[in-house]
Amino acid sequence: MLWRFLSFALIVASCAVADQLDDARQLFQQKKYADAARAVETYLEREPSSVEALILAGDIAVQLEKPDKALDYYRRAYQRDRENSLALRKYAHLLSEKGEHAEALEVLRRAVRSNPRDVYLRLAYGQALLAADSIQAAELEITKAREMNKSIPDGFLALGDLYYSQRVFPLAKDNYEQALALDPENIPAREKLALVYFRMANAEVVDNALANEYYTRSLQQWAEIIKRDQTYARAYFEQGKIFFYASRFAEAAASLGEYVRLRPDAPNATLARWFLAQSLEKIGKCAEAEEHLQFAIRAIDSVRSKARLLLARCYFDVKRYADAANEFRQLQAEDPQLLSSTLDRERYGYALILSGDTTAAIPVLRQAVDQDSTRCLTIYRLAELYRARQQYDDAVTLYQRYLRNCPDSLAARIYALMGTALFSANRVQEAASALEQSIAKDSGLIFAYRMLAATQKSLNQPVKQVIATLQQGLRHASSPADRALLYTLYCQLLLEERQYDELKSVASSWFRTDSDRPEAALYLAVGYQGIGDRDNACKYYREALRLNPGLEIAKKNLKQLECK
Repeated sequence: MLWRFLSFALIVASCAVADQLDDARQLFQQKKYADAARAVETYLEREPSSVEALILAGDIAVQLEKPDKALDYYRRAYQRDRENSLALRKYAHLLSEKGEHAEALEVLRRAVRSNPRDVYLRLAYGQALLAADSIQAAELEITKAREMNKSIPDGFLALGDLYYSQRVFPLAKDNYEQALALDPENIPAREKLALVYFRMANAEVVDNALANEYYTRSLQQWAEIIKRDQTYARAYFEQGKIFFYASRFAEAAASLGEYVRLRPDAPNATLARWFLAQSLEKIGKCAEAEEHLQFAIRAIDSVRSKARLLLARCYFDVKRYADAANEFRQLQAEDPQLLSSTLDRERYGYALILSGDTTAAIPVLRQAVDQDSTRCLTIYRLAELYRARQQYDDAVTLYQRYLRNCPDSLAARIYALMGTALFSANRVQEAASALEQSIAKDSGLIFAYRMLAATQKSLNQPVKQVIATLQQGLRHASSPADRALLYTLYCQLLLEERQYDELKSVASSWFRTDSDRPEAALYLAVGYQGIGDRDNACKYYREALRLNPGLEIAKKNLKQLECK
C-alpha cells in the first residue's frame, strides 16, 4: 500500500514538473519572455539535464537580449546531447556571434562530417565560415546546401548573408525576398531585408530620392515585423534609429520608448535610452527626457557632457532655473568647449539671473555678447545690469555696441539710457550729445528731455536754455507722470533761481492741468510764499497735505506761516 502511494505521489510530482515546462512553452509562444524565463528556470532546478528545457531557456534568453546567458544554456544542451542538431546549431551560432570562431567551426565541422546530408547543419557551417571571414569556403558550403533543398527559405537566407557580408546589397536583398516568398512569416528574413534596405539607403550618395525610398522600405519591413509580433523589441530599436537619424523625433521617441519598455536591461538599452533622451528633448518633452538624460550622464562616459548640456537646456525650458544653472556650471568645468554656443551661454547667464545669482551671470552674458554682437536683447539687458550696478563705462560700451549692430527701432531709448549712464559717469558733455540724438530720433521720449535739462544745468549752460528744453518736452508730455517728470525739475530750477513769480505761474499751470498732484500744489504754495502772499500759500500747503498727508515740508511751512 505504501509503495502504491509513493508511486502515485511520484507520478503527480512528475506531472507537475512537466506542467511547468508546458507553462514555459506557452508563455514563450505568448511572447511573455520574462515570465517564461522564470517558469523554465524553475523547471531546470528540478530537471537540470533536460535538453528540451535548456534549448527553450536559451531561446528565451536570446529574445531577452541576454546572449551570454543564452550561450550558457545552449552549451549545456549541447554537452548533454551532442547529436541534437538544433542544440548544436544554436550553440555554434552564438559562439560565432561572440567571436569564438575556432570553436564554432570545430563543433560544426564534426557535425557535418557525421551528417553530410543535413542541409541545416551545412548552412550553419557555411554561416560560421562567413562569420570567420572565410568567404570562399562559406560560399561553397552555402551554395552546396541550397542546392540540396531549394524549397526551404534557410538557403536563400544564408546566401543573402553571404552577399550582405560582401556589401553586394542588391543580391542580398533578392535572396532575402526569395526567402520571404517561401515563408512570409519568416521573421529573421524580414529583419535582414529591413537591414539591407537601410544599408542600401546609406550607400546611396547620389540620388536622395532613391535613398529615401530605401529608408521607407526598411521602415515598412520593421512595421510588418511589429504587426506580426508586437513584442519584437529589436524592430522598435531599429525603427527608432532610422526615425532618429531622419530627424523624425516624435516617431523616434515612440519607437525607442517601446524598446526601452520591452528591454530595459538589454545591451542596446543604453544606446536606445540616449537616442530616446535626445528625441524627447527635441520635441520638448523635457519631463520625460530627464530620467534618460540623467542615466546617460551616469552611464555613458562618451556622451556625458552632451547629455548634461541637453539636461541643462531642458531645465531652462521648463523654468527650473537653479537646476539649469547647476548643470551649466558643471558643464563649464567638465567640457567648456561644449558651452561655446552663444545661445547656451545666454541660457546659462539667464538661468543664473533667474535663480538669484546676478553677479555670476554678468561675465557669462558678457562672453555671449562678445562672441556675437548681434544678440541685441542680451546686449540691452546686460547694459542695464551694468548701469544698475553703477558700472557705467561697461554700460556705455554695450549701448554703443547695440547702436552699431541692432535695429533702429529702439535707438532713441538706447541713446537716452546711454546719456543717463554717461551723466552718472561724469562724462557730462558726451551725455548731452547722446541725449540730443535721442530727442532727434524720438521727440516724444520725455525722460530724455529731463536728463538733457539736468545735463545742461550741470554744464552751467544758461537757465533759459535749460528752461527751453523743459518747455519743449512739456509740449510732448501727454500723461500726468510725464508732466510731473518735467515740471518737478522746472519748478526746482525756478526755486533755486528765486524766480517766485515765474514759479507761481508755472506751478499754477501744472496744478490746473493735474489737480491731483501734491507736488504741483506744493510748488504753487512755495511760489505764493516767495512773493509774500501768505493766504494763498497757506491755501495750497493745505491742498498739498490733503493730497498727500505725509508731506513734511508742507506741515513745516504751514507751521512757520502760522496758517489758521
